[in-house]
Amino acid sequence: MSEVRAKKILTDLVKKSGCTYSVDNILTMFRNKDAKYSNKRLGALLTQLFKTIPNGAKYVDEFVSSNPKDSYAALVLLLNNFLQDCKNLQAEKSTVAAQVQPPVIDSVSKRAAIFESPPLSSTRIVSDQQITPENVQEIKEKIVKATSGSAVNRSSGVIPAALVPQTFEYMAKKGTIVSWNFNYEELYPMQNKNVAAIPLSSQEPIVMKELLDCLVGVKGSLIVPKKSIRTVGLFPVEFEVSDQIEESLRDIVREILPLASHYSQVQDFIAASSSLESGQVLQALRAALQAIIKDYYLSITQLEDLFLKQALTFHKLLYFLRPVFHTMEVLAETVTAIRQTNCRGGTVLTLLYDKIIATTGDEKSRKVLIHLIEMAAVPYMEMLQLWIFNGVIHDTRKEFLVEHHAMDLNENDMMDYWEKQYIIRTDKVPCFLNEYADIILRTGKYLNVIRECGSSVDYQQNVCVALKYTHSDHQTYIKAIEDAYNYASSSLLNLIMDKYNLMGRLCSVKRYFLLQQGDFIDQFMDICEEDLNKDVDELRPMRLENLLEVTLNMSSARYDEYNDDLKTMLLPYGIVTQISKIVKKEDVFLDTLGDTSQLKGIECFTFNYNAQWPVSIVLNRWTISKYQMIFRQLFYLKYVERILCRVWIANNRTKQFAPQTAKLYRSAFTLRQKMLIAIQSFESYMMIEVIEPNWHHFYQNIKQIKNVDDVLKYHQDFLDQCIENCMLTDQDLLKSIINLCNICIQFCTFLAEAQRHFVDAELCSMLASTDEFSLSSESDYDFACQQDATSMEPTETFSERVERFHSDFTNQLMSLLRKITDIATQNPSQKFINLIHRINFNSYYSDNFDS
Repeated sequence: MSEVRAKKILTDLVKKSGCTYSVDNILTMFRNKDAKYSNKRLGALLTQLFKTIPNGAKYVDEFVSSNPKDSYAALVLLLNNFLQDCKNLQAEKSTVAAQVQPPVIDSVSKRAAIFESPPLSSTRIVSDQQITPENVQEIKEKIVKATSGSAVNRSSGVIPAALVPQTFEYMAKKGTIVSWNFNYEELYPMQNKNVAAIPLSSQEPIVMKELLDCLVGVKGSLIVPKKSIRTVGLFPVEFEVSDQIEESLRDIVREILPLASHYSQVQDFIAASSSLESGQVLQALRAALQAIIKDYYLSITQLEDLFLKQALTFHKLLYFLRPVFHTMEVLAETVTAIRQTNCRGGTVLTLLYDKIIATTGDEKSRKVLIHLIEMAAVPYMEMLQLWIFNGVIHDTRKEFLVEHHAMDLNENDMMDYWEKQYIIRTDKVPCFLNEYADIILRTGKYLNVIRECGSSVDYQQNVCVALKYTHSDHQTYIKAIEDAYNYASSSLLNLIMDKYNLMGRLCSVKRYFLLQQGDFIDQFMDICEEDLNKDVDELRPMRLENLLEVTLNMSSARYDEYNDDLKTMLLPYGIVTQISKIVKKEDVFLDTLGDTSQLKGIECFTFNYNAQWPVSIVLNRWTISKYQMIFRQLFYLKYVERILCRVWIANNRTKQFAPQTAKLYRSAFTLRQKMLIAIQSFESYMMIEVIEPNWHHFYQNIKQIKNVDDVLKYHQDFLDQCIENCMLTDQDLLKSIINLCNICIQFCTFLAEAQRHFVDAELCSMLASTDEFSLSSESDYDFACQQDATSMEPTETFSERVERFHSDFTNQLMSLLRKITDIATQNPSQKFINLIHRINFNSYYSDNFDS
């Protein structure tokens, strides 16, 4: 109603000021949804509207000085204040004009003199005081103060602390002057009644009249509410009964007065929750209480009618009020509990529901409370219906169970967009919706994704029944929630799986990140190996992108329709640092200022994948980082395997050597083969025993999914299982594997440095007749190797160097096997024991190491 009045006032202001903006345009500007207009600019618009109003600058200053966050609510409040001030000014003028006329003064004096009981406003003009032109001003000020309430404060140009508070505090609210609740100040003192000397039969109607007035919040002179320093509304009102009343009547009055106290608490709650910031649920509860109070007024009116007919006695009054006592007591307890907890929205419904459960067996109390909760739940269920049918939240006072955080649709923040844009306010979930809170959240979230994809949401067209809470029939709204959820989940699932081919995307990711596309990886390594061997600071990302594009076009990957989403990436840290970031849940894509001078390209290289919306819900950057972990480990193992195989090819030349010369290289070739078997065992374990079985399990689960959250859950389970069983979550194991690979690379580098001496040995074996050029002894070969093999110590022979590599490799491998054995013992469900049997076949390493 206040918004309707504000719009009408605004229309008049626009006409009077000649403003070029229409009323709708001005309201749109003050709603300020996109935060385009500052309060200063809106204040300038108000200046134009109030330029024809006397003292209009006061209202503009009120708006600007308060600097409200909700400019629309501030405008509504300001316009209503302006309307109230106008009414007060008009009433003031009418009062002064009426009081300066002598006939009217006499008439008022006569009516005041013959009035036997206090009028409804609890004011009484003493008969011996005459109204003269000299005291008109004093009377005027008191009337304005009584009728306008806080208007005097507004006219001073000072706005309350916050024009539109962000949170509703009951404690700061006071009843308005027009409410019947003992909360107004007297214009003139009440005329004291002396009833002590009156007989009981004459005293009874006077006391009964005051008691009936007290039951509707009107002060009297014999029954007076005590002034209390305690917070109004939280504690029952106490009354002081005059000692002049006869003792028997006084006892009956005290027995009835708790009803007036309960009424006062309810009335105070109605007045306190009348502001806009109290929220829709409290507004609906307030309306239900007002309807009950209206019936209460009707009952008191009927009793007054009996009183005027002289057919009402105190015993009859007590008899007629008995049924009302219990109802008002329940209402008073309920509103007091709400004010004490200062709750709003869904919390109010939970409180009412708990009270219904607590009053099991008391059918009268349950009936009242059920009526209250059903009425209070109407706006909440409307918000719920709008959310589950359309995916829209209309909750300006933060009462609904779903909270919306506005976020941009950024591909880099897709995980946050899905997880954090809509969250549940646990304190605003009504207890009768606790089991369905997650379903409600996901229903609206699914509908929002469908809308973001450009598809229409037409579920509400098929639903004609409005969502309504009925305490005796929960299945009605529960079925509506479940039906809406089934529609939203199936619609989004079909959209992602069919239109956007989610499984095709996932297979594309598996093809590149999990090395399923064998020819692509081999060709990519052939092209990029020279670049990846350089320091990472010397690499050019654009060159790697070009080489990737060439490889995609040359290999069978060119038939993949999603290969354009595959990109190259150089991270500023190694694989161990990345896994620590994932474990700590840090941003793995955030650029760091770490030292990269010691890192090679092969240590920092990885793939990236740019999935488009809505596939990016599943393939978000957090998920891609897990794929990258597995890829970097497999890619590094593949790189080490290629180096070892290349050394094996080069070592085949020794077959042409003389037996005595070839004997020098047997230990090196044996160690190379051990290294190759270990590296290939790690590869086959990760790809055959971990990735493929888990992928098969994931693929079977995808066939049974019912919603997108199941897809996310199964996909995350697949990645987590792969990372855990590939030993990527344990930093000690991961460092041991990396150190083992580094030993293999160092050994291959050592053999490559000594490669030219194989050619010398081959020539010498062909010139067997020339003894002075023959490298027939190990010492001669070692002397030649020492001239160029920079990685060898000056006094170290070739065999000693190979033996040192053998010792380092064996010790590192045995240390790794021990760690894997310990983990496999503690977690029998994991597959680490299979890796141990692969590498330590027939207990080869363990037996030899023990011996």
